[in-house]
Amino acid sequence: MAHHANRPERVAITDCSLNRQSFVPLYQQIKDLLLDRMEHGELVAGDLIPSEAKLGAAFEVHRLTVRQALYELRMEGYVIREKGRGTFVRGSAV
Repeated sequence: MAHHANRPERVAITDCSLNRQSFVPLYQQIKDLLLDRMEHGELVAGDLIPSEAKLGAAFEVHRLTVRQALYELRMEGYVIREKGRGTFVRGSAV
């Protein structure tokens, strides 16, 4: 997979707030937000997703909440994790 080394990390992912009054779990809201960004081309194949810690801080949720969202995205084929490098957008689901 080609990674965009000279493309800056996208921080626009975190410019939304979560609806804490919703019945939709917070991890699902984060997952949906990331999927929406992928569908609209704001996140493209090879883009680095911010770390669990950065996303957790930005959304004011525990890191494990973010981990659950990223886990589901990985299981559905939208992102890949590379040990020591991070989580990257894979492109279309497998």
